[in-house]
Amino acid sequence: MWEKKTIPDRVEKVHDWNVFLSLILSTGIGRFTKDNTVANKVAEQWAEIVTTAFADGSYNYDKYVEAYKNILKPNGGRIIGIENYYPVSLLCDCLDEKTENAFVEHILNFDKGIYYIYDSKLTAPPQEFQSKNASRYLGAIELIVGYKHTRHKLSFVADWLNDNRSENGKWDMGKSVNDKLYFPLSDDWRKSETREADCTERIEKILALL
Repeated sequence: MWEKKTIPDRVEKVHDWNVFLSLILSTGIGRFTKDNTVANKVAEQWAEIVTTAFADGSYNYDKYVEAYKNILKPNGGRIIGIENYYPVSLLCDCLDEKTENAFVEHILNFDKGIYYIYDSKLTAPPQEFQSKNASRYLGAIELIVGYKHTRHKLSFVADWLNDNRSENGKWDMGKSVNDKLYFPLSDDWRKSETREADCTERIEKILALL
């Protein structure tokens, strides 16, 4: 399955490529379907690794590495960090409640955020709301809200969003967030009203889960 097409992501030589590739593909597949047996197997492996790492209620790196090597059997290369976009995205509905609570608590308080998405601690929202950094922050939060047992931990995000609501009850994150990744949701932003509608739509989806 994995070898049929060339993957656009660059080959990261610091990781075992087969391990990293299976993680990338399984994460992508999992965003669209839960009926792929190969992707589900990868998710189960990572869930077992994370469950082992948090068995004592907090993150144990040595246990993580041991489980990682025993289960994934990498052929050398750097260990993929637990605070990486791909594991965080892959595992949102794969962990028991105890493990999920410990895992999300760790991710929220990790000083470097979520690798590939946002590079600062998630418990401290950006000061500048109209910025690409704030949009990337929302990208990280959009991953975390997928963990249904721990949404109560994100009340500070709701407070931050409500503090940045415009007087008309909507949100406008400014022109700079048009990065062709998270925005625009509409065809174009030639009208500020369209930008405001897109920002409001994205934020309301987050708030609906909090």
